[in-house]
Amino acid sequence: MRILVGGLSHESNTFNPIITGEEDFVVFRDRELLDPGLLKGSSIRGIVGTLGEEGAEVVPLFFGRGVPNGLVSASFYQNIKDDFLTLAREALREGPIQGICLALHGSMKIQGKAYAGEPLCAEEDLCTAMRALFPGIPMVIALDMHATITPGFLAAVDGVVGYKTAPHTDAAETGAHAARILLKAMNEGLRIGMAHRYIPMMIAGEKSETEAEPMASLIAACRRAENEPGIEAASLLLGFPWADDPHNGATVLLTYTEGGHNSGPSGSPTYIGPPGMGLQIRDKAEQLCAEIARSFWERRGEFQFRTEWYDTRESVETAFTYAEAGERPVFISDSGDNPTAGATADATDLLEALLDTMKRAEGLPSPILYSGFFDAPAAAACIEAGEGGELDITVGGNWDRINGRKVPLRVRVDKVVRAYEPFRSDLVLVRHKKLLLVISSRHIGFGDPELLPALGLRAEDYCIVAVKLGYLEPCFKAIAKKAILATTRGCSNEVIESLPYHRVRRPIYPLDEDMEIGVYKM
Repeated sequence: MRILVGGLSHESNTFNPIITGEEDFVVFRDRELLDPGLLKGSSIRGIVGTLGEEGAEVVPLFFGRGVPNGLVSASFYQNIKDDFLTLAREALREGPIQGICLALHGSMKIQGKAYAGEPLCAEEDLCTAMRALFPGIPMVIALDMHATITPGFLAAVDGVVGYKTAPHTDAAETGAHAARILLKAMNEGLRIGMAHRYIPMMIAGEKSETEAEPMASLIAACRRAENEPGIEAASLLLGFPWADDPHNGATVLLTYTEGGHNSGPSGSPTYIGPPGMGLQIRDKAEQLCAEIARSFWERRGEFQFRTEWYDTRESVETAFTYAEAGERPVFISDSGDNPTAGATADATDLLEALLDTMKRAEGLPSPILYSGFFDAPAAAACIEAGEGGELDITVGGNWDRINGRKVPLRVRVDKVVRAYEPFRSDLVLVRHKKLLLVISSRHIGFGDPELLPALGLRAEDYCIVAVKLGYLEPCFKAIAKKAILATTRGCSNEVIESLPYHRVRRPIYPLDEDMEIGVYKM
């Protein structure tokens, strides 16, 4: 069995003015996808590993991923789409393709004329093009939990599996799950189908951690559904609230297999299952999907932050109170400027609040550590000055000029790291009074567990650690004595009711709290 694999992963924040281009993506081509040392923990690694273990012939196309950012450049997307389809055509010329298994994010949006009206959903566009090339070939997709589902996407694909954890720790397992569904359908000649329900509701990821209620119970209901005969996957796909998109909202999606006419591995039509069995499974999938969706809607008021949260100034005050009482380290999440939610990483709301505390910080046994800022000009100037150099720089306000400004700082350069992988970004650690600040030359995520150690830092050695994140990544959560979510100003503002939406379909909760419409099919 020859199975095409590949994918794209990007979360596009439409409130971020940065246009994401080629320099912001890392692309793995052809046989690089087969290297077990690359893309560890990713859904594409789960797909490739599972297909290989089951004896399928994996036909790799390419996999591209970028740190969440603004809309993706239309010309760059067109280039990678053309490359993807060219490789797919070449694979088809070399021999029959029996299946397709892709790793996609689900909330990748493309800049250009299409976005003046309907946004161009990259996943819908790519899968529609693949369906045109491979009519009748089963196609199963692994998605991020924060995928935004569109009718066109559903029409193009056969089955979907989404992550079940937030923070996301099961990406590889999700890819493996998608691959197993595809293999089962191919080996047994089954048809893959989907049941779905749309829920007009936007949720900040920090209100939907899967270890807490109501998500814990809703995910448990999904797992119970997967124990039903024929139900292969049950997924909660929450959409991406920082995209002003008419398709925004949550979707419950069940993937099932049923007896029917499909091309088996030999290419000959087969029929599996007794008469009526397919209808029974389909009805069961629709019933379970509706039940989970109704429960989701009925519990909409329970989606809340599961950690302490305050506005910017109160977050800083609370962090000092804890640190001065010996509760260390205290983490402050700069949630409104979280680059892993597509923010610019150069809003200065929290930085300005921390700078106002420098006199008080003198009483702490360690500097305040802040990771970090995307500021290419500041990073370049510090690299030129070299380690030990002192200079005047400005930090922030290059991109988000609504929530940030260029803050002048006199700094000493403590450490320089060139071309830090996997982002290929230069990193600089600078010191200003009682503040240590990480600056990157590229737009990166600051939740990487190896980033601070690369600069010779251990987060647990600092009383107060500010990080441009929403919920804490496991590496920080494990050591935090206290965790505070600061609802700072920025492109990933957690108070989504305050964002200037123009394209989302109304009514939608929580923008319209008194709405009565709850659950329906697209």
